[in-house]
Amino acid sequence: MGWLGKIQKMSIKSKMHLYIGASVALIMLVSFTYFIVSLRNNTREGATKMAEEQVKGYSAQIQRINNQAIGFCESLASSVVYMFDQGVSNRESLLQQSLLNISKNNQNYKCIFVSLEHSAITPGYNKASGRRSFLTVPLSNMPIMALDKDMDSFDASTQYYVVKNSGKSDIKEPYYYNYYNNSSQELLITTLACPVFYNGQAVGISGVDIGIEEFQKVVDQIKIFPGTSAFLVSAKGFVAAHTDKAMVGKTFDKIVDSKSGELELEKILSSADITKTYIKADGKSYYTVIVPITIGDRGTRWALGVTIPTNEIFAQSRKSVLIALLVCILGLIVTTFVINYLAKAITKPLGDVTTSIKQLANGDINEKEKLSIQTGDEMEEIAGSLNVLVDGLSRTAKFAQEIGNGNLNANHQLLGEKDVLGISLEEMRSSLIKANEQEEERKKEEEKNRWANQGYANFAELLRFNNDNIKELSFSIVSNLVKYLGINQGGMFILNEDNDSDRYLEMTACFAYNRRKMMERRFDIGEGLVGRCFVEGETIYLLEIPETYISITSGLGDTNPRCLLLVPLRVNNEINGVIELASLAPIDDYKVKFVEKIAESIASTLSSVRVNIHTAELLEQTRQQAEEMAAQEEEMRQNLEELQSTQEEMARVQEEQKSAQEELFKEKSMFANFLEAVPEYVYFKDLQSRFIRISKSLVRLHGVKDDSELIGKSDSDLFGKEHSQKAFNDEQNIVRTGEAIYNMVEREDHSDGSITWVETSKMPLKDLNGQIIGTFGVSKDISNIKHLEAELSLERNLFNNFLVTSTDLIYFKDMEGRFLRVNKRKYEKHGFKSEADIIGKTDKDLFGEAYSLETVLEEQEIVRTGVPILNRIEHQQSGDGAERWLSISKLPLRNEAGNIIGIWGITKDITEIKEMEKKVANDAAPSVGKKVDRN
Repeated sequence: MGWLGKIQKMSIKSKMHLYIGASVALIMLVSFTYFIVSLRNNTREGATKMAEEQVKGYSAQIQRINNQAIGFCESLASSVVYMFDQGVSNRESLLQQSLLNISKNNQNYKCIFVSLEHSAITPGYNKASGRRSFLTVPLSNMPIMALDKDMDSFDASTQYYVVKNSGKSDIKEPYYYNYYNNSSQELLITTLACPVFYNGQAVGISGVDIGIEEFQKVVDQIKIFPGTSAFLVSAKGFVAAHTDKAMVGKTFDKIVDSKSGELELEKILSSADITKTYIKADGKSYYTVIVPITIGDRGTRWALGVTIPTNEIFAQSRKSVLIALLVCILGLIVTTFVINYLAKAITKPLGDVTTSIKQLANGDINEKEKLSIQTGDEMEEIAGSLNVLVDGLSRTAKFAQEIGNGNLNANHQLLGEKDVLGISLEEMRSSLIKANEQEEERKKEEEKNRWANQGYANFAELLRFNNDNIKELSFSIVSNLVKYLGINQGGMFILNEDNDSDRYLEMTACFAYNRRKMMERRFDIGEGLVGRCFVEGETIYLLEIPETYISITSGLGDTNPRCLLLVPLRVNNEINGVIELASLAPIDDYKVKFVEKIAESIASTLSSVRVNIHTAELLEQTRQQAEEMAAQEEEMRQNLEELQSTQEEMARVQEEQKSAQEELFKEKSMFANFLEAVPEYVYFKDLQSRFIRISKSLVRLHGVKDDSELIGKSDSDLFGKEHSQKAFNDEQNIVRTGEAIYNMVEREDHSDGSITWVETSKMPLKDLNGQIIGTFGVSKDISNIKHLEAELSLERNLFNNFLVTSTDLIYFKDMEGRFLRVNKRKYEKHGFKSEADIIGKTDKDLFGEAYSLETVLEEQEIVRTGVPILNRIEHQQSGDGAERWLSISKLPLRNEAGNIIGIWGITKDITEIKEMEKKVANDAAPSVGKKVDRN
């Protein structure tokens, strides 16, 4: 008989001891094992996460120290640029005084310095290199030092040239330096600097020295676990700070195992993430976390790291494991006594319960086979609880089957608040529902993108056609756009620039309910929503539309749209027109974006089409002119033949007319010389206003070789339609009435697009019998005068706009101190409503006798000597204690001859600048001793 037979012959008590004891022991063993593994993992995860977060926090402290120093350097550079902007002659003394004042309030910096190019601060300096450094050592009694550097040559790899040439702030590698003449102690420091820009060019740098002890203080605070070591390394691996002070000054590979690929310094500093790994050292395991720190605009990186002994991370978990083990042993002992007690009172019910438990252990859940125990004691309660468990597991199994079948809306009742399986299934259902929703949303987005991409392709193909007819192209675009968007109506308005004086938006296409609408509409620039969209250059999307704005007509009647979309046609920041779309339903956002996107392509295509059409028109005009010129050449050839026959006839009577011809030749020579040399434009025309004789100046004006190219032509061949028609009407009126026109100013629009202004006199041309046979005229070019008048008007408008918009106080006075002109800010400051109210008044009228007397003496001195007052700083304090700082400039006012006729001045409010300088001086930090510029 084997051991199984022996078990079968055991008493119920022994079996209970065996079965229940073994089960409890097994459960406790599994639970204990799970507890240990979970505790170890949770401990490691929590400890490593805590270490990472703390290292991030301490790295932010170091970053803050560097940012404050760089911000101080930038403020110092701004102060230097401000002194340059003021144009003062004693820049060096002001800079030294400024450094001295700043160092008194910023003694946490070891040294504060400014280094500037000689070419920027030394007049007449012409060497290729050379700079002057001004530096102060706070906490010392030494004066401000000024040192000249790189006078003959320079090393471009030094920090000065790296920062200046790159135009970006940067930090220097840590180094040892001695500031004190009376001490042999060297301090470990680093230098931060930023460029000084003036007129868009780097002219030097400003910077500070920071003691590494500032970083060491942060490193000393890092005590995450016992035995934790923290360190700060520079970009080149210099250990700037370490928990063990003896490691400071060593290299990175001396404190960690850099042979590991994960702990290569270059890889750590170039990574955007935190570097974390486990390493072995001296037979022990350590957890290492390293965070890169970006310093300055050049992107130089340092790194802050910690190493934590692994055994310290798991020290607390070991204590918890020991306590759990003791609890487990105590539980086994208690279980043994309980089993022994229960075995005395349980017989058959125990067997039934055991059987049911075995069925549950095998996954057999049968609601029909429930226990029916009526003992009235705990066994009855156990049986009841087991039945409840069976019911709950049965419901849970059905719920799981429903989820498996895809019924995510099935109901489920938890066994209790701690029903892990039920809660997990419900969470799984929630996750599946969320995943389904996300999948539906993704499909919708994909459908929108597919729709948009298909639209882009369709319209890209569409825009290739009808590129010689804007209206057909417009209709093709609008009709396809209305159909593709599924809306009711659309129209396109194109900018019409045929007449420069009448620019308007013309409707080139309208489409509604799958039919072309033949409508003629126009909008002036800025008129209505179409004009507003064109002017603003922004999309207009309306859901509330005036009832009278537009209606949509179909076979069922008229109705007002609920949605209106207007999109400008923009290309290269130039707007060529507007697309207007109307719909009975709101237009989705993705469709609006689609219309805005294709509007760019439509605008580009329309611009090209307009250029092509204009080019075709020019080619046709050129062809017609060529045909006319050919006809005129033929006419001239015939005239020459007739002239030749006439000359032969005249040869027979030449002797008789010789004297007359000589006189005529003399007159013609004088007239020809007159036409050759006269600067004004002289011309003679026939009764049809065609040129029959012109001056050389007119030939040059129209850019032809000789007058033969203009003879026979009229103004319509040379000028625009408006000017040529007016000239023709004037000349025909002279022919009809014989009344001349004198000194008439005309604008001439030439065929090449140029514009000239002339002063013209026109008279009737008569023959020897006094009959009018044409007209003649003289035109004088006054374009330069017109341009000067326009420039003078522009300068006057610019000056008036400057006076209206300037926030400074600007004024002009005559020799007696009376105001001639003031800007808006000036007269409003004194309570006047207009400039006319203050004109003619003096400072005495505005400020009283005491103040005005001092001002009069000061301004009379400027009038007498011509020496201005520039950027004088004045401090004012009002009755309520408010402080104001003003920068005052007064200069002599001269006429065109250079004589002084008064004064003019500008008063600037620089209170904010002064407050900023005060804040910079209060926020900055200090240092001591003799400083040598190492840049």
